[in-house]
Amino acid sequence: MPSNAVSFTALRAIERRYRLPDGYFEAKLEGRGRTRTAKGVAPIAPSERRRLAWHLPDDFPRRSAAEQQEILSWVRKVVISGSTDYRRFQAAASKTRYALRFVGLNARLLGAGVTLPSARSSALTVAPERLRSEMADLIRFKTATLTARGLRRTGVWNAETAAQKVEHFALMFGALAADPDSEVAGCGVDLDKLTLALLVFPAVWDWYLSWREKRRGFYTAWEADMLSIVLSLVRAETGWLRQTPSLAEHLAPIPDLVSSDDIASAKDDWDGACDAMHRHARSRIKEISRVARVHRDPFEPILPVLEAASPLAEYRKITDEIVRLMPNEKTHPRAAAEAVRSFLMLRLGLHLGLRQRNLRELLVCPRDRIPTTERRLEELRRGELRWNPREAGWEVLIPSIAFKNAHSSFFGSKPFRLVLPDLGGLYGMIEAWVDRHRRRLLGPAADPGTFFVKTVKRTSAQAAYNQTTFYEAWRLTIQRYGIYNPYTGRGAIEGLLPHGPHNVRDVLATHILKQTGSYEQASYAIQDTPEMIAKHYGRFLPQDKAAIAAKILNQVWAAA
Repeated sequence: MPSNAVSFTALRAIERRYRLPDGYFEAKLEGRGRTRTAKGVAPIAPSERRRLAWHLPDDFPRRSAAEQQEILSWVRKVVISGSTDYRRFQAAASKTRYALRFVGLNARLLGAGVTLPSARSSALTVAPERLRSEMADLIRFKTATLTARGLRRTGVWNAETAAQKVEHFALMFGALAADPDSEVAGCGVDLDKLTLALLVFPAVWDWYLSWREKRRGFYTAWEADMLSIVLSLVRAETGWLRQTPSLAEHLAPIPDLVSSDDIASAKDDWDGACDAMHRHARSRIKEISRVARVHRDPFEPILPVLEAASPLAEYRKITDEIVRLMPNEKTHPRAAAEAVRSFLMLRLGLHLGLRQRNLRELLVCPRDRIPTTERRLEELRRGELRWNPREAGWEVLIPSIAFKNAHSSFFGSKPFRLVLPDLGGLYGMIEAWVDRHRRRLLGPAADPGTFFVKTVKRTSAQAAYNQTTFYEAWRLTIQRYGIYNPYTGRGAIEGLLPHGPHNVRDVLATHILKQTGSYEQASYAIQDTPEMIAKHYGRFLPQDKAAIAAKILNQVWAAA
């Protein structure tokens, strides 16, 4: 089957020779919409060529150098990276990695399925053994079912939260350890002087906050969130740092940051040092909150969708585009399976409004098996897609404890249960996925039991998605089927930018707000509260509110 640009050039030559319409042969080929190789069309690295091939027009090799450069620039800017201010900052910042690697915390404490983002690059500095041991003690304290005898705590971290906190501390200590003369412009603290006991000194935090402000250009809510972590660690009676005064023995003087007198004072009165840090953190949170700016606007990548009269109908165009470009299963079974997976990711996301973790950890029970009991799902903290014979439909059951906001008034300690509607070919896709496509992508790998599985390759460690890989799979779907490409004619929505699964919650909330004006009904769609909708998810502008009111008022004039 023709798959590269040279083959399609030959087909067009045959069309011209026999005076056939342009695209005559391509229209008859099965598997249209698959990625074509772009070998030799431009001086592009092979790794980038694979990412670009889908987004280049068929006549790319025959275009002028100026046109080729224009197309490549557009694809790199809009499709690959996304042309927002935050994306540009992130791309530049990611070139200088500085976070420490906490080797060994994954399997020992966070669980085999949780990956620390800071540990992906072998080029990063490994945290010293003593700091790793302290971090392990902190994670154990915050994640254990029962606290150690003699210790008290408020609040428990799950594996995902613990991994996030480890990443944040890896960034902080990495900045402290980085060379001041390097591009990172760190503090230059010796690795053997790094200890969690440094967190009780206001001077350390002031340095780090100023360093982040210089790096980004302004303060954000991220800095306030970091300070809230240390607030909990030094809190009276339940703070881990306050209850671990022995950490002070690991302190050593750091020029211009922590003096010998500071260390002696902290050793003499550890509670006093924690009290001083608690007061300082509360004061800094208020000051930063007053001037903090939003760098990553979550609505920006999906503005064309949110500005539509019906955001849900607009976003649904992406699933229609997937079906339109669906490869033939007989000739391209793996490509077809991946397209079905992309379709189901978006459709289930739009129907359920779940957070990323609940969606990617969703289990599956085929029709011929007995569904998992609710008690077992509570132990696993996962939901399941199963066939409900009484309702004659595919049902999603998720215990409330599996949700981030499990204690929200939305749940009332009751499980989330929803029968999916058999609309738009959804049931046919689910059954094809469960019966055939899912097994094809699994190959010889062990079945993780989740509804969504990765395409297993020789380099794959496991078939289950983690936070990063699921985000990338969703983002790739948007790049291929969501963003309208004027050069290829593929893609559903003009002006859309790459984004992850969390944006679906914005789409659902905004859609219901535009239709009903009710924050309460919008909260039902994404299992949250009206307050959270108003604060984070719904893009409900004054003109949208006025339009709803005008619709009711105009009925009087229409009747007259």
